[in-house]
Parts: sequence; structure tokens; C-alpha cells
Amino acid sequence: MSDRNSLHWEEWKGELERVWADIPKAFQSPATVKRTLQCHLFACLRGAGYQVLADYMPPRVADRPVDLLVLDGDGKIAGAVCFDEVVTLYAVRSLTSFDSPRKVIFTTGRLRKKVEESRFFLKEGVEHVHLEPQGP
Repeated sequence: MSDRNSLHWEEWKGELERVWADIPKAFQSPATVKRTLQCHLFACLRGAGYQVLADYMPPRVADRPVDLLVLDGDGKIAGAVCFDEVVTLYAVRSLTSFDSPRKVIFTTGRLRKKVEESRFFLKEGVEHVHLEPQGP
């Protein structure tokens, strides 16, 4: 995934699921999974030539930062990413508080039904990709 068209979020699903599966079971707390996936995607997007900023707090939003803000070579926002167990209103508010051509919430909740029900909070322009740990 090392090209400038790497903001097709669904294409990252398998890669992120493999990274998650590589975390030893004893260390798979929700916070550890979230931060590990965030760090991995940060490194991959940097490798693809993007500038990536972590924990960006949009103006006028006090609830939750955007986990990754992706900038193109001209310093313009190319994408924004949040990781959560389920789709949350806070993540949707953060992602929709500024202009970005690509916005996504990657969910990691183990209860698929709960994740599906949380999709209620999604707004137009915010993509959702659900992740589950996969073996090699």
C-alpha cells in the first residue's frame, strides 16, 4: 500500500486485521489494540508519502480528537481517521467538524451486533470499516 492512492480505507482492512491478530492475546485490551492500529496506519501512510498528524483536536470540538489527520504534499487535508470499538457520536462530530475528502471510523468491537447498531450515528461522508482480528 505504498502509493498516493492509499486512502481507500476498505483496502486497509486486511492489513490492520493482520496487525491486530499479531498482538498476543494477553495484551489485546481495547486501548492497546486501538493505539497499535493507529501507530501502524500512521507509519504506513507516512511511507506512502503523506504527512500524518496524530490526535488532532478540531476547532470548536472538545469531545474527542481525530486519531489521524492525513495531509497531502501541499499541506491540504486528504483524510481523517478515528478508531473506536463502536461508531460513536463523538467520533462522528470530530470527523464532520472540518472539510476532508475522506473520513473513516475503523471499529474494533467484538460484538458485531452492537457495532452494526452503532452505525446509526454515521453521517454522509463518513465511511465505516469494521475490523476483526484475522490469522496469517
